[in-house]
Amino acid sequence: MKIARSSDWKTIALPSKRTTIPLSRSFSEKEMEMIRRGLIPEEMEDKWFIYWQDNTLFFHRSWTGFCLFVVRFVPKEDGWETVEADLNRDPGQYRETSGEKDADLIFFLIDLLLLHKPDATFPCRGKDAMEHALMGWSMVGRAIGGHHPNGDEEERQ
Repeated sequence: MKIARSSDWKTIALPSKRTTIPLSRSFSEKEMEMIRRGLIPEEMEDKWFIYWQDNTLFFHRSWTGFCLFVVRFVPKEDGWETVEADLNRDPGQYRETSGEKDADLIFFLIDLLLLHKPDATFPCRGKDAMEHALMGWSMVGRAIGGHHPNGDEEERQ
């Protein structure tokens, strides 16, 4: 499997309009192997380009190249831990303003797109089932149905 690099896709750096939030979640070495692979879109329905560089995970929207999240990790004795994330706050690129919602989305994207966890739940508060499904599709495309770009057939099932 190809490991995603910044040069694999059109990317636009995180703008100066940003905020930083603390994050704290641990990952095992095995999980980090999958996270470091990143994600290269294969179809229009693949909404994200994600790559690892210098202990940092970069999340870009695949269509625009806009960087929405930059998540920093630190090694620890039994794996790695997230410590903080820079969040895009340029309203011309991204409209969310809640750091809590962005933290939930970051971990959902890691769980679904990079770790291929079948029980990853799209973080959508207070929406009816139809709106929840539409928001999930607009955020992660075909992955919401279990079709993972860059995934092995075994991982897709």
